[in-house]
Amino acid sequence: MTREALRDAVRRLDMPSLAAFDKECHEAFDRAAETGAINPLRFFLIKWATHVAIHRWPMRSAALAEAERVAGDPTAGEKAFQVSMETSSRILAEAQREIGL
Repeated sequence: MTREALRDAVRRLDMPSLAAFDKECHEAFDRAAETGAINPLRFFLIKWATHVAIHRWPMRSAALAEAERVAGDPTAGEKAFQVSMETSSRILAEAQREIGL
């Protein structure tokens, strides 16, 4: 879980997110330098390691995207919303277990 390894993984797995990765990386390093705390770097690495763990598996990434779409749809019923939230939570938990959290 290094900045370089994560950047390479994002570049290979989800190229459209590379600009956001770079922007957030610079922001995290700036905040860490300003505050003298490592938490901005830690949060950045955890967020993007989770992102990579999700995008390593196209079906997992697609399921999360669909769950997020349903959760944001104001016309979705309560049951559909609940199922989408459960799916999102499960996928995020799986990815975080994979990265050792």
